[in-house]
Amino acid sequence: MESKIPENIQNLLKELKDGLVSMYGDRLKDLYLYGSYARGDYRQGSDLDVMILLADFKNYWDELERSTELASDLSLKYDVTLSRLIIKEIQWKESDMPVLRNIRTDGVLA
Repeated sequence: MESKIPENIQNLLKELKDGLVSMYGDRLKDLYLYGSYARGDYRQGSDLDVMILLADFKNYWDELERSTELASDLSLKYDVTLSRLIIKEIQWKESDMPVLRNIRTDGVLA
């Protein structure tokens, strides 16, 4: 991770990734930080945007729910709002959605 990311956020991302590895195993392909913390222009109260890249899944909302407790616990522990985007590997490779273009440009692999 790049040094412009505050140490507490680096710690949160490590805990998040460890929790996601326990939760998803080999289905977890990567975790990206994007948005203001990735660009280095965050401010007090900025949310922490992460993209969770999974091999595949059937229902977005089920996957979001699966990671909600972990995300909530870390949000409270580190006093930051954690916003998650969950993407299938095929979408990451093939989609031209604006948010994915931004993550490809500004995102930081966590």
